Amino acid sequence: MTENCRSIVNLDFQYAHRFMNYPGEASYLHGHSGLLTLEIEGVPNKHGYAHACKEALKVAWAVADNFHHATVFQEGDPLIELVLQGYEKTGMKGTTSRFGPPAKALKHDLVWSYPESRIAVTKKPSTCENFCEIFYELLKDKLNIKKITFRSSLLNAATRNY
Repeated sequence: MTENCRSIVNLDFQYAHRFMNYPGEASYLHGHSGLLTLEIEGVPNKHGYAHACKEALKVAWAVADNFHHATVFQEGDPLIELVLQGYEKTGMKGTTSRFGPPAKALKHDLVWSYPESRIAVTKKPSTCENFCEIFYELLKDKLNIKKITFRSSLLNAATRNY
C-alpha cells in the first residue's frame, strides 16, 4: 500500500497593510515580504511526488496575485476610499500581474479585491493567522492542502493544519 506524501509550494510576495484602530505603529501603512507555504497531500504519482509543484504554483498564484504589491485593508477602513480615489485621480490603475494573465477579482466572504488598483479588503485584520485562513478558503477546492504557513517577517508567522 502506498502512503500519502506532501509536496511543498512556497509563494513570496510583497504587500502593504495596517491594523485599523491598533494602539501603536502597526496602525500606519507599512510593508512586508510575505511567504506563503502550502503543504499539499496526495498519493505519489509515477514520478514520486504528491502534486506537480509548477501546477500548484499556477493555481495558488491565481489567488495570491491579488496580494502581490497590493495594499490590504480591513473592511471599514476609511483609507480604502481615499486610496481608490487617489489612484483614480492620478491614473494609477491597470491590470498588472506577476505571472500570466491579470489577476481576477476575488469575491469571497473573507476577502475581495480590486486588482486594477492592487487593493484587497479583508473581513478580519490581516494577521498571519487570518492569512492562513483566507488562503485555505480560497484554495481548498483546488488543492488538497493539509497545512498552511504564512510569514510576514522573521518575527511574525502562523501555521494551520487542515
